[in-house]
Amino acid sequence: MTKIAYIPGDGIGPKVVELAKRVVEAAADIAGFRVEWVEAPAGDRVKEELGTPLPKESLKKILDADAVLKGPVGETARDVIVFLRRRLDLYANLRPFKTYPNVKTNWKNIDFIIVRENTEDLYKGVEDVGEDHAVSLLVITRRGSERIARTGFQIASRRRRKITIVHKANVLRSYGFFRDICIEVSEEFPEVDVEEMYVDNAAYQIIVNPWRFDVILTPNMFGDILSDEAAALIGSLGLTCSANIGERYGLFEPVHGSAPDIDPSQANPLGEILTASMMLEWLSERKSNRRMREASKIIRESVENLLSWGKILTPDLGGSSTADEVAEALIKIMRNKPF
Repeated sequence: MTKIAYIPGDGIGPKVVELAKRVVEAAADIAGFRVEWVEAPAGDRVKEELGTPLPKESLKKILDADAVLKGPVGETARDVIVFLRRRLDLYANLRPFKTYPNVKTNWKNIDFIIVRENTEDLYKGVEDVGEDHAVSLLVITRRGSERIARTGFQIASRRRRKITIVHKANVLRSYGFFRDICIEVSEEFPEVDVEEMYVDNAAYQIIVNPWRFDVILTPNMFGDILSDEAAALIGSLGLTCSANIGERYGLFEPVHGSAPDIDPSQANPLGEILTASMMLEWLSERKSNRRMREASKIIRESVENLLSWGKILTPDLGGSSTADEVAEALIKIMRNKPF
């Protein structure tokens, strides 16, 4: 049996994680496998109750699991997700962006993925802050750059065989080092077309010509910023999903935050649900399990069908349905049941 640790998180997190679990259970039932869920509490609420945002017991459950499904956390994000990325060596952050039918946006037919290095760069956290100064060390290593580059090129070889290396080599030699290593790795993938682009131009091109991109390969900080910008293309942060993966572990979370100003019952659960679909796809590869791949596909296609139908949508998508109603409708679509 597959063991999945889940972090409910804060704000809308517990609600969207609950519904994502429900959808995964339905997909697993249809595809013919079982999942064991293990709760690993973490976040602001846990810190208030226990004095630490990530208890040792939760970390142990995460380390023992086959995968982790995470909800958004609030002010303790640095102590939870940033810590877990380093502790589990989740060096690759994958954030796909795709427009869906019947979702209001100025763009159509968007389909690209940002492959972001996840453990180095300025986010390494090597800093010195004094009364009159603040210094942050930008860390780029050959090992870190090679492995994220290979991840990006492997993904590109399975997609449309084009990759854009984003950097700022004209200003910082550290980013030139990253760019040069990515170019070296490209020689292992002659089937993939390669271009490079300064990050400021990439930010511009994502808005004016996003169709030129297939895979965007970036250092940590640039990937963080560009992915939030890219989320604006698809109509709602509530549709965004992501994966944090390494050699051993995989942690999956929506791009959106805990949204403490939103009533959880009105939250859009589809980002967390699509995140769960990414998790099942990753697990299918790790375990060579075609049933998990089928479950991932069932969820993904059912979300598209739900959005195409356009009758049951949360407020961020222009509807008036609740999070529970969206999940219930999705499961009916998955099971081919009438409304």
